[in-house]
Amino acid sequence: MGMNNEELAAASVAFDLAARLVQCEPDAAWIGECVQSSFFSDAPFGEDDDAVQRGLSLLSSWCDTAGGCEEEATQDIARDWLRLFAGCGAPEAPIVESFYTEPNSTLFGRATIEVKREYERWGLSFEKSGKEPDDSLGLMLAFCAHLMREQVRAVRECNAAGTGEAEAALEAFLARHMLPWASAWRFLVGEHAKTDYYRGVGELVFGFERALGAKFGIGFNEADGTFSYRVK
Repeated sequence: MGMNNEELAAASVAFDLAARLVQCEPDAAWIGECVQSSFFSDAPFGEDDDAVQRGLSLLSSWCDTAGGCEEEATQDIARDWLRLFAGCGAPEAPIVESFYTEPNSTLFGRATIEVKREYERWGLSFEKSGKEPDDSLGLMLAFCAHLMREQVRAVRECNAAGTGEAEAALEAFLARHMLPWASAWRFLVGEHAKTDYYRGVGELVFGFERALGAKFGIGFNEADGTFSYRVK
């Protein structure tokens, strides 16, 4: 894959951040931290990706504007998060794989079962599992971060088999369950987000996924929004 332990650790931080951004409703404490610490001035991974750069720019600009009026700003993006990802009725930019890949957008379908089995294979369970589909984007991003940390651990233990297994699992999970609908989700976020905060989240998360795909030789076709392995 061409990533050393330092790069894998940085990427795991990025994917944990991405999981937090899409999965958790923003609150005043989180926004205060983002505003006061210049949280989005850079990214631990994927800074060569132009979507990552656009995401950072949008998020940083929003934080600059929110400074001094965090309460109102938090209310604005909490409403945006609810409409986009949780939904008062149907979410405007669903964060569930099944919506994009299953016939009739059926939730808790084949994709959900496959993803849950993959979590279980790695001895992983999530607090929100069972309360929402296991193929929810936030959970899947967190799972990717977990697999990266498993690679780091295996390398430190000189466990070549474990390293290869974790790397192969990460590549397969990304290619099968995340990249096929990443572009469609990014489009919906861009179309429906009312704040630069969530416009930035859509770009940043997509950019992280695309940057990781590139590490496995998976390229993005701007013309049709699809991912495919590059011809060697």
